[in-house]
Amino acid sequence: MLKHIACLIGFLLLFGNAAFPAGWGEPAPQDKASQAYQDAYNLILDEKWKEAAAAFEQVLSQYPRSAWSDGAGFWQCYAREKLNEAPEKVFDCYYDFIKSYPSSKWVDDAKSNLIRIGLQLVKSGKKEYEAIINSVRQSDNEEIALAALYALQEIGDERALQAVLDLYDRSSNPAVRGKIVYVLGDFESPRVVPRLAEIAAQDPDPAVRKKAVYALENQESTEAAAALKKIVASDADPEVRKSALYALGGSSDPALIGFLREIAITSPEPSLAKAAAHSLSEIENSEAEQALQYILKNAPSPEVRKAALYALGEQKSASALSILREVALKDNDPALRKAAVYAIVNAEENRPGDILPEIFKASSDPEVQKAVLYAIAEEENRAAQDFLYTIAVSNPDEKLAETALYSLSDMLGDENIDLLIDIMGSTKSARVRKAALHQIGDAGGARALPALSTILKQEKDPEIRRAAVYALGDQESKEAVAILAEVVKNDPSLNVRKAAIDALGRIGTPEAQKALMEVLENKPQ
Repeated sequence: MLKHIACLIGFLLLFGNAAFPAGWGEPAPQDKASQAYQDAYNLILDEKWKEAAAAFEQVLSQYPRSAWSDGAGFWQCYAREKLNEAPEKVFDCYYDFIKSYPSSKWVDDAKSNLIRIGLQLVKSGKKEYEAIINSVRQSDNEEIALAALYALQEIGDERALQAVLDLYDRSSNPAVRGKIVYVLGDFESPRVVPRLAEIAAQDPDPAVRKKAVYALENQESTEAAAALKKIVASDADPEVRKSALYALGGSSDPALIGFLREIAITSPEPSLAKAAAHSLSEIENSEAEQALQYILKNAPSPEVRKAALYALGEQKSASALSILREVALKDNDPALRKAAVYAIVNAEENRPGDILPEIFKASSDPEVQKAVLYAIAEEENRAAQDFLYTIAVSNPDEKLAETALYSLSDMLGDENIDLLIDIMGSTKSARVRKAALHQIGDAGGARALPALSTILKQEKDPEIRRAAVYALGDQESKEAVAILAEVVKNDPSLNVRKAAIDALGRIGTPEAQKALMEVLENKPQ
């Protein structure tokens, strides 16, 4: 089923104009010819095929030299096809159109339709149409030749496969060769896998080589898996070998676990070793998990061990979670301890989120604790919110408390102002209170202004008031200007008043300029 869907998507991408023919949304009529054309085209939109065919015939007879004649010719053939006229007559209609209007914007659509109908005629025993199709195949227009091959693929015989291979051999256009590879990948023939493997190893274009690897993955056979393993073990382009590794993981074949484990351990190229570890994460069973544990303990590269950690997180098992916890608390490598924390977020999916708080309390590494504070916000639940609030308000380490506040603010988004005000009133840390003020200012909006105004009126610490002033300086509203003007007049701290003047200058609106002029003139507000 997936192959058929992929083939259909490829067909629509290639034949966008044929699936939805050119001409949708024509410009508004400008004269009698265009009005007649538009009226006939509306019949196409309404799927009134008989009336449309007659209407376009009238456009052609009345306005044979108009700018709309080629469009009328194409849509007349199209309507006749929809009326199920004899395919020979429709074929001739398209053929005459192509000869009469070789430069028309509809000519490619007409050629595609002609090829499709011609192949149906050949299949029904009318071999005389084969010569026309072959001449199109041999043309310099490779896109049209490829259109014929897509249609031949539906027939699905060995002649069609040979035609695909022949077109690949003579094509110098990498974009066309890439499309040929996708067509080739959907044939069911013992000739396909060896040829795709050859293309993956030898095509001069890296993108085409990668597409051949993906086509091998779609084959879903032991022969294809063997070909992919051979590519990985070869001296091919590392990017192609990496693609082959990812393709092997996508197959979810348990028989590949040992091979992927050895690549992760022994490959001298870290990018390949990491790709092998990642591919193991796609195989969700106990053997794959054991292989990842082995890589975690034995891989010589820290980056590969980190990849194994993240892959273990994708396993989402209780045993994987236990291993990640152990690494976060006890591993000798600080980078791996932090990586284990982030991997736990994935592993804890659909489980009670109690391991990260436990690691925070048990760890003596501030960097691991900070990683916990950022990671736990991704769980986006009330338990995570309560944990971060507690750390922000009461943790004696001001840096960790500040990190908890930022993490909590990121988790809650614009709905956090009340909680930030709560934290300001509950914490004893000036650093955390300033951080909360900055977050209130960043949130902006109607709810931020009264909160900042209240803080300026009630706060005794001038440094906190000055932070509130700077937060107001980012608001650019009349209300913010009024509050700042009041601060300039009445705040007991010279530094806070100077900060308010600076904030008015940053706002720069006419209201702010007026407030500054009144300060200079010493006029009452």
